[in-house]
Amino acid sequence: MSSAPGVVRHLAVAQAFFIAASSVDLTLTGIVGASVAPRPDLATLPFSLLFVAGGLTTFLASRSIGRFGHRATFVAAGLVAAGGGTISALAIARGSFVLFCLGTAVVGASNATAGYYRYLAADTNPATRARAVSTVLAGGLVAALAGPFVATALRDVTRTPYVASYLLVAALGLGAAAWNTRLRVPAPNPSGGPHPSVATAPPRAYGVLWRQPVLLLGTVAVVTAALTMLALMTAGPILGLNAGRTPGQAALAIQLHLVGMFAPGFVVPRVVGRLGERRVAALGCAVIVVAGLAAAGGAALPLYLTAMFAVGVGWNLAYSGGSAMIASAYRPSERGRVQPVAEVLGIAAQVGGSFAAAGFTTETSWRALGWATVAVAVVVGTLLVAHRARVEPPPAVDAPA
Repeated sequence: MSSAPGVVRHLAVAQAFFIAASSVDLTLTGIVGASVAPRPDLATLPFSLLFVAGGLTTFLASRSIGRFGHRATFVAAGLVAAGGGTISALAIARGSFVLFCLGTAVVGASNATAGYYRYLAADTNPATRARAVSTVLAGGLVAALAGPFVATALRDVTRTPYVASYLLVAALGLGAAAWNTRLRVPAPNPSGGPHPSVATAPPRAYGVLWRQPVLLLGTVAVVTAALTMLALMTAGPILGLNAGRTPGQAALAIQLHLVGMFAPGFVVPRVVGRLGERRVAALGCAVIVVAGLAAAGGAALPLYLTAMFAVGVGWNLAYSGGSAMIASAYRPSERGRVQPVAEVLGIAAQVGGSFAAAGFTTETSWRALGWATVAVAVVVGTLLVAHRARVEPPPAVDAPA
């Protein structure tokens, strides 16, 4: 049986596999979609399907975890990702837009389980939730550094460009499946978790759970992070090419974006210790405002790179703080009533952001996207700052006499 810190270390490596594979899709799916789509307005559909499929399968992933356990579910997800990468590669070789959409949807379905990495880390380390979540997210840093350039470097390995890049997704999926066969989740530790009467208490009703300010604000922070990040990240590579950037510069923008998403994980635990989960989420919104202002300034290379990097940093802070707030709001018996709902809302925001991005790939519309990002982040950041109530764990229930 593994220790709780051992679970976090394991999940950090699992996150690295996930991000390495995701970075290929994040870097290339918009570009490949534009090359195989029958109409320009369909170019971002394969990218959006990554998140649509994830949203449609997140409840299935939650039920699978409840019935078969985390290890079996995570292993199966890796095998599904391998299948999706293979289908995508075959689609590119045949020039089939429909098959490419299927491949990205299958990869998206596998990605639905990755969101549960951070919840498992938080649940097994209740005294250090934010540190556990940030450590898992930081596991993607090396993958974020290497992924975009490996994806573009493999472009011409095969006769048809990018086939090898998506075969890499398949290989990483198999690697994740193999790694997750080693996952061992420790038994609950009464000394480090809630009172046993809380752990075994019957779940509260959805209406009671979802009226908690901490849960609502944490979810809003996660949704804001997902919406703004996906909108800028999806539109960014296409905007870059439309503005005359080279594929290498577009890959650099994605690399900086991914570094921004995961590098803060090494310092966020200390920041959370000083500021608290809610203030960290508010700080993330402030950084997202900076990203929006950079995008609103235009598509010049320094502003473009700043927007992509800053929205990644803001995502990490708002997502980490918001996720820790969510994890503080439910008892063990209530996970199934909170985690999948929060995941669906976050994925819905990702879908909305990626679909909306199709209309923001010119310099003029990119500026408009920047101002919209500023407006959303200011509103949510203000709500987080205004809520001065301390983030508390769910109230204990009276122990039986």
